[in-house]
Amino acid sequence: MKLLSWLTIVSAFVLFDLFGYSKSFATFSPPDNYLIACGSSQNVTFQGRTFVPDLQHSSLTLKSVTSVVAVSNSSFPSPIYQSARIFSKVASYKFQIQQEGRHWIRLYFYPVPNSGQNLTSASITAVTDDFVLLNNFTFKNYKGSYLFKEYAVNVTSDSLTLSFIPSNNSVTFVNAIEVVSIPDGIFPDQAFSVNPRAPFSGLSELAFETVYRSAVTVTANPALINYPASVTPETAPNWVYATAKAMGNANVANMNFNITWVFSVNRNFSYFVRVHFCDIVSKALNNLVFNLYINDNSALDSFDLSSFTNALNVPYYRDFVSNSSLESNTLTVSVGPDMEADITNATMNGLEIIKISNEAKSLDGLSSVESLLPESLSKKSKIGIIIGSVAGAVAAFALSVFCYCCLVVRKSKTTHQGHPWLPLPLYGNSQTMTKVSTASQKSGTASFISLASSNLGRFFSFQEILDATNKFDENLLLGVGGFGRVYKGTLEDGTKVAVKRGNPRSEQGLAEFRTEIEIPALNPVLPREQVNIAEWAMTWQKKGMLDHIMDPNLVGKVNPASLKKFGETAEKCLAEHGVDRPSMGDVLWNLEYALQLEETSSALMEPEDNSTNHIPGIPLTPLEPFDNSISIIDGGHSGTDDDAEDAATSAVFSQLVNPRGR
Repeated sequence: MKLLSWLTIVSAFVLFDLFGYSKSFATFSPPDNYLIACGSSQNVTFQGRTFVPDLQHSSLTLKSVTSVVAVSNSSFPSPIYQSARIFSKVASYKFQIQQEGRHWIRLYFYPVPNSGQNLTSASITAVTDDFVLLNNFTFKNYKGSYLFKEYAVNVTSDSLTLSFIPSNNSVTFVNAIEVVSIPDGIFPDQAFSVNPRAPFSGLSELAFETVYRSAVTVTANPALINYPASVTPETAPNWVYATAKAMGNANVANMNFNITWVFSVNRNFSYFVRVHFCDIVSKALNNLVFNLYINDNSALDSFDLSSFTNALNVPYYRDFVSNSSLESNTLTVSVGPDMEADITNATMNGLEIIKISNEAKSLDGLSSVESLLPESLSKKSKIGIIIGSVAGAVAAFALSVFCYCCLVVRKSKTTHQGHPWLPLPLYGNSQTMTKVSTASQKSGTASFISLASSNLGRFFSFQEILDATNKFDENLLLGVGGFGRVYKGTLEDGTKVAVKRGNPRSEQGLAEFRTEIEIPALNPVLPREQVNIAEWAMTWQKKGMLDHIMDPNLVGKVNPASLKKFGETAEKCLAEHGVDRPSMGDVLWNLEYALQLEETSSALMEPEDNSTNHIPGIPLTPLEPFDNSISIIDGGHSGTDDDAEDAATSAVFSQLVNPRGR
């Protein structure tokens, strides 16, 4: 069953103030920080900040044919709404931008009474240079008394123009405006789309509108929240992470249910969903494992929060992109238990629902900026674009010639300079080194490669890798393997790459890593069934004809029983569900068994299966007695049976990772 936690649809202003985004933080000082009280003749203090009259700001230009001011003596609903500037023609505010990047644009509207104009019926349309923020809004059919809107727009020039357009021979107005820099990294360029399940890129080119921010009652001391390097108070204030809605609070007999939040949205738009987590309910690590759903689509499966925070009371968040529910104007977010976990619980601390601009670059309707602005302004814009394009083309051509000349001179001076991208060698030299396990102090051998003498292609600095992966952003995580995590990255030239980050606790080393990257890429022009080597090989394996796709140099030289064992082991490793895949220890045991089959000359035919120590579902072939080809040097260490088993596994692994062919 579902336990629904319905959110009352209240004004965005309350939710905005609730999350504390209006307050400044000592950790970030915005380069651009415009707080404008439109039509006011004096400074206005609101939420601890000072708003300056629009005609008294030196870096702000107001372009308007005619405008009048409306002032109310009442402080309702708050001082920021006491004045308004009213326009009968298109008007624009031009802000000088000190630093490009995403900026908050916050707009305040309240039909000031006794203004001499019927502001309740006034039509409000607000646009930036590229995006439609608000289109033909009126208070006539609006249930609230005032309106607050918050947007996030990426500014890519040294100025931002915000225009207000009246319609229907009416007027338009605005009470207050904010244009404030957003810290880098608050919004990513990529998030995970839940339907279809795939990365969603290009968010930096789109505009956002905050629709909901939600948190629950404080249940912990905010001072106990420990921010990691990847999360800051600008992401969300500490008291948001000190709140939690947990299943453990539900007084029900059956704990197999979901906690669901339901939001009213416009199904014609996609939404950026940010979910905030912080384990303030557990007494120990790894006790909180649960599932997250968005519109009944699985977003996180068996999510172990401790594996990402490595401590309690540490904030963490994940970003997703989703549409509304199918054939509905609602968007739901749910958390529920992982029934295989030791403790049945699920929790969430905060939630943000943000609308994404559509193909018309609009956050309200299907009209573009060009279709809403008067023709005269559009023509002026086009002329400016043409002049700018011509000037830019000339400058680019001159710069290209200059760079080419510099490159020629540089090449003439450095004849032996290496190319940043180097061909990968087919085979490399490897050496072994002794490693000591800190857990049992036992010795063994591991494969090691000296990178200093390797010709493995372009060398990346760690900073370049951090930049490409947005500091190993978990939203860019593609998967997790034996060597470590794999992230999607983007190089400075736009090249998309996969970045594999090693796990120091992994038993795999550089030899395995090098062997993996030395495997030549498949030709994309091959037939579809051959592009994915695993699927291609699996097709032949299921036919029992794996020998038909062997290297011609190996045909007739591989024991059929050994080849069958290799194929069966690989098939189990490619099982669709993780629970059906064997452990690494089982894999190593079966590969060693296949090796023994190959090295045993007497195993020419498959005898009956009587083995028990193997991967379930794969029949094993008994062997004739023979000498094991692996020797383990104890080194005088006395240990338990577990140590002996680990040593055997290490010995098997040391042979499997040898990059040279047998």
